[in-house]
Amino acid sequence: MGRQANHSRREFLRKLGCSFACGSVASLVPQLAFLPRAMAQSAPGYKALVCIYLAGANDSYNWLVPRDSEAAGSRYDTYRSTRGGVYSASNTNGLALAYNELLPITPSNQSFGFGLHPSSTDFTATNGGASQAHSGIQTLFNSGKAAFVCNAGPLVQPITKAEYDAGAPRPPQLFSHNDQELQWHLGMSAGSHPMARYGWGGRVAKSTVSGSLPIALSPTISAAGSARFLIGDSIMPYQVSSAGVDLIDNYNATSATNYASARRAVLNDLLDESAAHPFLRAYGNTARRSLEVGEAIGALLDAPDGSGNVQAVFPTGNNLGEQLKMVARMIKVSRTLGATRQVYYVRMGSYDLHQGMFEAGGATASTGHGALLTTLNQALGAFWTALGEIGARSQVTTFTMSDFGRTLTGNGSGSDHAWGGNLLVVGDAVAGNKLYGTYPRLVVNSNDPANRDFSFSRGQYIPTTAVDQVAATLAKWMGVTDGAALGAIFPQLGNFATGDLGFMGA
Repeated sequence: MGRQANHSRREFLRKLGCSFACGSVASLVPQLAFLPRAMAQSAPGYKALVCIYLAGANDSYNWLVPRDSEAAGSRYDTYRSTRGGVYSASNTNGLALAYNELLPITPSNQSFGFGLHPSSTDFTATNGGASQAHSGIQTLFNSGKAAFVCNAGPLVQPITKAEYDAGAPRPPQLFSHNDQELQWHLGMSAGSHPMARYGWGGRVAKSTVSGSLPIALSPTISAAGSARFLIGDSIMPYQVSSAGVDLIDNYNATSATNYASARRAVLNDLLDESAAHPFLRAYGNTARRSLEVGEAIGALLDAPDGSGNVQAVFPTGNNLGEQLKMVARMIKVSRTLGATRQVYYVRMGSYDLHQGMFEAGGATASTGHGALLTTLNQALGAFWTALGEIGARSQVTTFTMSDFGRTLTGNGSGSDHAWGGNLLVVGDAVAGNKLYGTYPRLVVNSNDPANRDFSFSRGQYIPTTAVDQVAATLAKWMGVTDGAALGAIFPQLGNFATGDLGFMGA
């Protein structure tokens, strides 16, 4: 067999394997071989969650900063001092942002002002010959379309610094990227609990969908590869790329080119062939179903009339924006199929800035951490415009997650692994222009039980809001309103004072 034939065979197997991953991989397991073809969808109306995962740990205390005054003793002055002063050519170890660089916001439930990283401004996206103005995070927040949840992170139960020192229960493997990312995806830190087999997005999808769609499309969809967050009982995510569905070349059932229809007929015969072992039967069923879903979704996305596209202009070279554009397109076509509840996942990396938080001589908003936040701001702003175009702003809630917060003190040119951090929630259904949870005082070695403000030697803050509470608040908006059901999805939720943080409206 020649090199070209070998290459073609490998490519065929790769794409067929990808198609398996795009379908219900749970069906590969014998005991799940008899799951229904289609995921159920019957809850009234349409709602979707879109998770933007910021991999590597976003330094979110430079994303949302106190901005009351520069006077000695102010909250901003405390921040500036703790972070080693404002970064400059003469203070390259400083991690603080200058007061006048911060974009002012006035949260309606706070007694003093805050500022956002200068990357969070309005902008105009250009792509080819098209351009379009979009709102940035500052405008979304000030207009009540966005909120921040402060000092959130994985917890087993509320914990003070004294309790931590005494050995009270805490999440395993703190400060480890892989372990803490997993706990954000699980929505709990009890890895031994049966529910820990599934991500909280998958568990919410399982609890809010019933009925069936015309095609076997999973209610959880990733534009960023595999994600534990999306896996549920009998639910595995459907995967698309930023460019759409990656179909197997030359196996189109309706094309005679290069014997494509004949190839497909042979493939179908192979997949339909009876097998004695349940694993082999499940494998064939999964492959056949995945091919059918991919072809159906691909046809909708690439419809000649453009009905599977959006006209919003996303910035050129913005990978996160390309993922979110595909999410907007999938939402558009999914609603035509009758989908009512969906959970999406996109991902952006490179936030693990142990060095390079700032770059000498570089603009704050376009270099170092600022370049990452600008990418996020512009992807999110274009996505907001696209949601407006398809009339889905009240139906879609977008939120960020990240491994953990970062140390307030620097290490020379960056920050290190910590614990609690801030996350953003965006949507018409968000009770915006507010901060939820408790924004910390931003001091090193804080031990303030009265204000529940606790940090370690480098400003690693103990969270005061649990991932479980954030996730449960979003789950309730999706339709899981029964307390017992929420408790089943989030088994640690009863350890905390509330399962609804209040940042979601109707």
